[in-house]
Order: sequence, then C-alpha cells, then structure tokens
Amino acid sequence: MSINRHLARIAMAAALGASVLLAFAGVAQAKASDRTTPRHPQCSALLTTWFGAWNSNDGKRLGTLFTADGHYTDHAFGAAFTGPDGVAGWVTLSHAHIAGLHGKLRWEERHGDEVVFGWTFSGQITGAPHAFSVPAVTVVRLRGAKIAANDDYYSRADVLKQSGLPADWQPPA
Repeated sequence: MSINRHLARIAMAAALGASVLLAFAGVAQAKASDRTTPRHPQCSALLTTWFGAWNSNDGKRLGTLFTADGHYTDHAFGAAFTGPDGVAGWVTLSHAHIAGLHGKLRWEERHGDEVVFGWTFSGQITGAPHAFSVPAVTVVRLRGAKIAANDDYYSRADVLKQSGLPADWQPPA
C-alpha cells in the first residue's frame, strides 16, 4: 500500500473518530476544546497562520505556507490545488461561494512531519437557505517548514443537509 493511500485511510479514520467524539462528548467537552489557538508550541505558528489566512480570505498568506509543488485537497468536494498560487485561488474561490466562511481549531497533534488537527468548518453557501457548521479534520504533511500536502476531510452530506440543499447539489462551475 502506498504511503499516500495509507495516510488517506488514517485521515478518514481520524475524521470518523472526530465526528463520533464530537457527537458523544457533550457540552463539557465542547467547552474544554472551544479554542482558537494551538496548544502545542511546535504547531503554533503554522496553525495560527493557517487559520488567520483562511478566516480572513488571505489566500496569498496561506499560499506562503506551501512548497512550490504543495497540494491542497478538499476531499468532500473533490477539489485539488497545487502550489502557493493554487492554494491562494482555493481560498478566494471558497470565500466567494461561502459567506461567513470560518474555521475554528478544536484540537491538534504533531507526529514527526505530520500535523493533524480537528476544527469546526462553518459558513453559508451562496444561494443556500441555511448556514452549516460541521466537524473537519485536516492532515498536513510538512517538508521542512513548508506544507507539502494538506488534506481536508469532512462530511459533504452534512454540509448540504444543514444548508438545506439537495444531496446531489454541485457547486457552480
């Protein structure tokens, strides 16, 4: 099995685990993990910049975190972008189609050259009758101090259901 396939399986299991934990953890857990700053010093600069850029629609700032060939993949919508300019374009595109787009860090762990973090992804898709707020898990693989791969995992079905959109809805071209 390739390392990428193995990492994808780990990330999907982590996403499922995070969803289950969030569903059963209750109010006490939500309050304990309701934070916007990382708790691991080695993750601090990376995640502070990642969330700051994502939440402020500063795609170029997020792009500076990536290697020239770094990949950003949103597995829920099957979108993939390469390099700093591609990442910047993804952030701009996301904000153009999701009003109030926001990410809030819930937890994070670092294991060697990988950072895995759980967060809440929220906003309102343009034209949708309701906003959404879903748990997400991101796996980041580093090459030196830069991101070589960023894989986002969350439930597209939950986003669409909460938004009041049909299950077969597709984003505009």
